[in-house]
Amino acid sequence: MSTATLPVLLVLLAVGYGQKHKPVFSEEIKEIIQHVHNTCVSKTGVAEEDIANCENGIFKDDVKLKCYMFCLLEEASLVDDDDAVDYDMLVSLIPEDYSERATKMIFGCRHLDTNDKDKCQRAFDVHKCSYAKDPDVSP
Repeated sequence: MSTATLPVLLVLLAVGYGQKHKPVFSEEIKEIIQHVHNTCVSKTGVAEEDIANCENGIFKDDVKLKCYMFCLLEEASLVDDDDAVDYDMLVSLIPEDYSERATKMIFGCRHLDTNDKDKCQRAFDVHKCSYAKDPDVSP
């Protein structure tokens, strides 16, 4: 597991899951988050506006945004060699204060991660569903 796992997880929660109130991070964590974000933006070519819109429940049906969401999971070492997301590991990394709500969100949506879709679509579907389950979750 990389040292960036926890910050990326928090990014997933703050951005991917549409949280309204973002956590306060140390400068070191902010740098790691920015690096992972920049890496995934560079890899996918997603528009910053499309990422920001997810915070308000606007999930553009765009392959770049979908692959950005998968990239966050991948960069957090939460994906195996077959592109399967380790949801148990994801949940285990969530800080205790948010564990119950985030667990309900994630496990309430992971059924959308099916092999009949590509990895980016699966990540997008789970992110979008998780937002719909609890759009006001705050870390």
